[in-house]
Amino acid sequence: MQYLMDIGFDNSSRLCRNVYYFEYKGIRYKLIQNNMRKWCDVLITIVEDDRLLKNQAYFVASEFLTALAWQNKSSIKLRPLGGLSIPYNYDIRKAKCRVFDSPHIPFNSQSLGYDICEIPEIETEEQRTALVLFREATSAYNNYLSFLFYWQVIETKNSDPIGWVNKIYRKDRSRLRISEDEITALPLRGKTLGNYLYNDCRNAIAHIKRKPGEIKLKLDTLEDNMRISISTNIVKEFANYYIWKELELSKKMYLIKNSEHKFPTFVTQTYIKKIPCTIAYKRLSPAQIMKKSWR
Repeated sequence: MQYLMDIGFDNSSRLCRNVYYFEYKGIRYKLIQNNMRKWCDVLITIVEDDRLLKNQAYFVASEFLTALAWQNKSSIKLRPLGGLSIPYNYDIRKAKCRVFDSPHIPFNSQSLGYDICEIPEIETEEQRTALVLFREATSAYNNYLSFLFYWQVIETKNSDPIGWVNKIYRKDRSRLRISEDEITALPLRGKTLGNYLYNDCRNAIAHIKRKPGEIKLKLDTLEDNMRISISTNIVKEFANYYIWKELELSKKMYLIKNSEHKFPTFVTQTYIKKIPCTIAYKRLSPAQIMKKSWR
């Protein structure tokens, strides 16, 4: 027997189509976009009824959604929804949502008209780890948790995150979308920006017990909530910079079809340069996007 596996996910950036088929890193999926006000979206795949193969299918699906979240600058949160045993030779095109789960992120009616045909190519384990942390931080909807994840992005393959923050802020500030007003609003008290973000934010969130003189969190005060909110926006910019600059996330993958790949498949830029192919799903025009009935 084979196993029809459902993987639920929320996506703040609504896609042009409600159904996509694609193969990513050797595994075929069917993406179904549901009504975000009622249910989460679903990735469906068919694997052998084996624990290791199920784990691999979930791992690959998570990587794809992580890349999609980065490409579309969206909040994506995923979780397993279960599945059922099916006979061999079951066509994935016939698969439907069998498990429904409520959304875990707020509905955003303004992020419309996105696609899945272009995503970053994840080449290293450091890139994957950093992107997963960034995805979780963006979808957390809790500034304290988001801050910790964004800071961990900076710690990926970095033995001195404090020094790195100070160096980038000093030498490459123009590439960071951080206003002087945000920096001025921070209670630095003579600290460098890197030391403030690490000691007064990261450590204050992670440790309830602080040494005398160290900043403690005051969760029920407006002042502290605003401080952490501004600090989270700032550390997000550093995390974003770290991924594309330090981890060199610059290559792309494209969802294509050709004589070799009848089923829509993600391939690298190198493949496209060597072998003729077409994008699997034609991008909708702005007029078509506006006419679509968004749910």
